[in-house]
Amino acid sequence: MAKAGVVVGGYVVAVLSAVGVVLLYINQTNGPDRDASSGMYAFGDALLFIAVFGIVSTIPTAVALVFLRQSRKFWIALCVVALFAASTGLGAVAVTVLDSQQFALGASFDGWAALSVLRILVSPFVALSLGLSALVAPHVHFRWYLFGAAAGEGVSSVYGFFHWFAPLLFQ
Repeated sequence: MAKAGVVVGGYVVAVLSAVGVVLLYINQTNGPDRDASSGMYAFGDALLFIAVFGIVSTIPTAVALVFLRQSRKFWIALCVVALFAASTGLGAVAVTVLDSQQFALGASFDGWAALSVLRILVSPFVALSLGLSALVAPHVHFRWYLFGAAAGEGVSSVYGFFHWFAPLLFQ
């Protein structure tokens, strides 16, 4: 029970840290621009929350993985979920690529493309979590599955960076 309390407390600290940083950011950027572009600022606030929470929550995640190191069933389930999650990241990349070719294919991926953007945006955090899990995994075969899933998420992350962010940096 004490171990669970430590982990839950760590996640509570991560949420409070993320909320605090976002509130500080909102306070610093409050003005007519925020009112005029409220939707854009809201999306940026959401991304900031996800980034801060993702970074701070690595500590309780690592602690939880250490506590669960002896549970073989947990690691098997984690590997299955990790491989499934990595496949959704790669699927999101495929949908994004196919959506850009929709006129040539004669198909529309609008709904899926909108969801795939969100999925690709969280890929770096999922990759970090899976890589951390692989480092803590008790057996080598669990490490291989988790590193493979982290590599799949890494592909999604790299694609997202070069597809959306690199053109902004190199204009």
